[in-house]
Amino acid sequence: MKKGVFAIALTAVFLALSQTNGSDAKKSPLDGTWELISGQQLPKGARDIKIISGGHFIFVAYDTEKGKPLYTGGGTYVLNGSSYSEHIDFASDEISTGLVGKDQPFTVKVDGDTFTQTGTLSNGKGLSETWKRVN
Repeated sequence: MKKGVFAIALTAVFLALSQTNGSDAKKSPLDGTWELISGQQLPKGARDIKIISGGHFIFVAYDTEKGKPLYTGGGTYVLNGSSYSEHIDFASDEISTGLVGKDQPFTVKVDGDTFTQTGTLSNGKGLSETWKRVN
């Protein structure tokens, strides 16, 4: 129960931080809600969602049958062409070791309603994920 409340609270904080004060804010091609379609191996019945907006991101993987989070994390990002860097401000215990407080550099490729991010995490783990736009 505590993990579910924690994930909901983090999502609320993220949404509050992602609000902008004007219509002149430049929108990133990555802004939106994304679902992981390949890369990270998830347990059967799990779903991984990433929300990117206003220079912030949050991701959460959860068990769709039990409605319980598996892991979550988020922070800020910078996109410059195909160079994409996520700064991890917070993460659940399952994935936080070697990531929190550090930049995670990636190369991204946006192709219509999908994007792929590839790189090596600060903990040495390679990552290649493909995400499909949900909205």
